[in-house]
Amino acid sequence: MYMYLLRLYFCLQMVVRADPHVGLLHRGTEKLIEYKTYLQALPYFDRLDYVSCMCNEHAYCLALEKMLNIQVPERAQYIRVLYSELTRLLNHMLGIGGHLLDIGALTPFFWMCEEREKIFEFYERASGGR
Repeated sequence: MYMYLLRLYFCLQMVVRADPHVGLLHRGTEKLIEYKTYLQALPYFDRLDYVSCMCNEHAYCLALEKMLNIQVPERAQYIRVLYSELTRLLNHMLGIGGHLLDIGALTPFFWMCEEREKIFEFYERASGGR
């Protein structure tokens, strides 16, 4: 289970060949939820992407609703979009914070993490997850 593997072949401290292997973070989710009900399968989707909480669950729920021809209340749709936008904001904060860390700015990275924690409180109140 790897994301990217680069095998380098050397000859007298010179790289003579490089074989890139692009992998996947395959977690066997399809197999895990094969014998679960739709409701029992929902928590597995939160574990697919540990950075973007609730987005995978949102997509799963939308697919189920379309498949079962279910219409959710408008208020629930607004709440879902709100949390998806908060997730997008969290991802941008992590990306910018990581970039700041790469260029040597350690303190702003901690500021970003602190703001992310404040937003995560909303997730904990809504679902118990982070």
